[in-house]
Amino acid sequence: LIVGGGQAGLAVSYWLGRAGVEHQVLERRASLGGGWQDRWDAFCLNTPNISLMLPGMPYAGPDP
Repeated sequence: LIVGGGQAGLAVSYWLGRAGVEHQVLERRASLGGGWQDRWDAFCLNTPNISLMLPGMPYAGPDP
């Protein structure tokens, strides 16, 4: 059982699924993503994209 469908919970879910471990993700919000969806009105990072990518979900956008 994974409590929270934020960035960490989604990453754990990915790896458990790859390992063939049956599991569930519980998220209190209507959609996954956790606080990243509404914590900030505007948010910019100055780190390379590779440091924030979720496993299995490549992002090909530009680095800051």
